[in-house]
Amino acid sequence: MSPSSKDKHIIIIGAGVVGSCIAYYITHHPRYDRYSHSVTVLEASRVGGGASGKAGGLIARWADPVCIAPLSFCLHSELAEQYDGARDWGFRNVHCADVDAMGEAVGHATTEESKTHFHSHTVSKPSSSDYPPELDWIISEKITSYTELGRPENTAQVHPHLFTNKIASLAEERGAKIILGSAMHVNYNKDRNAVTSVTYRAKDTSEVSDIQASEVVIAAGPWTTRLLPEAPIKESRNHSIVVRPSKPVSAYVLFPELKPKIPQQRIPPEIYSRPDGTIYLCGPSDTDIPLPEFSDLVEFNPDICDIIYNDGSSISQPIREGELVTKQACYRPIVVGRARDIGPLVGPTGVTSLWLASGHDSWGISNGPGTGKVMSEMLFDGKASSADVSSLDPRTMLPRVKQ
Repeated sequence: MSPSSKDKHIIIIGAGVVGSCIAYYITHHPRYDRYSHSVTVLEASRVGGGASGKAGGLIARWADPVCIAPLSFCLHSELAEQYDGARDWGFRNVHCADVDAMGEAVGHATTEESKTHFHSHTVSKPSSSDYPPELDWIISEKITSYTELGRPENTAQVHPHLFTNKIASLAEERGAKIILGSAMHVNYNKDRNAVTSVTYRAKDTSEVSDIQASEVVIAAGPWTTRLLPEAPIKESRNHSIVVRPSKPVSAYVLFPELKPKIPQQRIPPEIYSRPDGTIYLCGPSDTDIPLPEFSDLVEFNPDICDIIYNDGSSISQPIREGELVTKQACYRPIVVGRARDIGPLVGPTGVTSLWLASGHDSWGISNGPGTGKVMSEMLFDGKASSADVSSLDPRTMLPRVKQ
């Protein structure tokens, strides 16, 4: 987008955390004029209906990629201070640690007559562990090692669904329009070298319409390839649960390694205590369940959710004695053929006025504001100035985009 251009019609496809943050920072850019610039967000299901509403919500200055994570952490803190994020979306600074733990129920699950049976291992009593005394909701005798990854000054958390919806509503207050409808395809000019509009189907009426566009930003997460097949992005389904523990717990995010090691391809749960009094746990992923058409059609495997609960219960009495309130799954967008620590694809695609902001993997919530900030600068100023995101340039991974 040329900084000297007048009327701008920007369409953002996807109202997850990335698309919502892009809308927010566009509508808060110094060059933005709500009377001559239109910002439309197309969302097939609902705001934050995918991974942006079902993630853990960890925010870290030390996250990947290093080119954007520190900026995004600072922006999260600024947003929380400006809009009372502690009240509205559960923002708080936290401790984060790797822990080795001996789990009573650690083992492998087998299915017999459609029921999951958990085979536990016999474990010896571990040696005394070095852990903070306020981490009293983890059975201390279970901990064999504690390694701090993040401290409150460089680590925080949000409730992702609340955060995404609040940021989207703040963009709406500044003139952005959110339309519930599924983008069917991006349209191009007669020379097929620039975008002209987006065709979408309204969610409530199924009516098909076109929206004129001077710029289109695809922020559709794992659904990106439905609109841009050349994008090297795949999806992975992840399961999670929410437990209301039997007592209040301190502010920690834990990445436990349960021992003895599980004799199959399965990852241990990540555990997030939340300020609303719940504990979020996520665990195994799978890639053999096809991505559904919309985020509200995502299904979960109840047996996998039970495994996550059993693993968490094996090292925490408040989890074991608590109430399991939610079982769910979501799909993460992963960039294929690129090292995970390099990050997502953010920037121009090689086709005039077509932009990409996708492939954030596990760090979408953390890096949403940073992505929104640099995308707003690219759109209005012609380049990103808040961070050097040249390593995230989609053109390094995309062939010449075909229309």
